[in-house]
Amino acid sequence: MIEGIRQQKGGVVIDIEVSPNSKKEGIKGYNEWRKRIIVTMKEKPEKFKVNRELISYFSSLFCVPQEDVSIVSGEKNPHKTIFIRGVSAEQVAEIIKERLGKIK
Repeated sequence: MIEGIRQQKGGVVIDIEVSPNSKKEGIKGYNEWRKRIIVTMKEKPEKFKVNRELISYFSSLFCVPQEDVSIVSGEKNPHKTIFIRGVSAEQVAEIIKERLGKIK
């Protein structure tokens, strides 16, 4: 299991590190020191645009409605924790590992 992914009642919590203003959105890597998944987003960090893009990205990545994805901490910070309702930690870890494997 990837550290930074935790099962909670009703869903999963994921610790991420967001890099805004990138050429493309997606999972870029894993910060072993901070135990966070590195995610790049196209939007600039203004007026919560990155947060909306992040919610949309994780919603499509895990095939859940956008209402089931929320930022539980770090709304104004590049280090965020998100909650995804209706998925298991195993499902999330499998998809993230698959994405990390495509980076190399």
